[in-house]
Amino acid sequence: MAESTRLTPVEYLDRFFDELRAEVRSNPKLAARLVKALGGEVVFESDDKAEVANPYSLAAQGSKAKFLSVFASMKLPEIKKVLKENNLATRVDMNGKTADQLVEMMFERASSKVSERSSSIF
Repeated sequence: MAESTRLTPVEYLDRFFDELRAEVRSNPKLAARLVKALGGEVVFESDDKAEVANPYSLAAQGSKAKFLSVFASMKLPEIKKVLKENNLATRVDMNGKTADQLVEMMFERASSKVSERSSSIF
């Protein structure tokens, strides 16, 4: 990382934060995790929603309105991708359903899995 051993501490940190900023810009999942770790709320950009939005964490927050505000604006292929990647639906489950029906199914199934997991802890 360092080209010279004569860098000041500030110069080393500048290089580190430049690299971190570049990675965060190119990796929306990392950016979302870092924002959450810092106590912030992730704002979903339209391009990154399907990649970043986690149906389980949004369902765990308990607000169906917030869940719908994130997923209802997605296009059908993006919704299917989220369902598939999070093991919330199979291709057969999704056949013939509208985007609204799929988002509703996603909310119900994610909420159900969240409640199953939380009740099995005790």
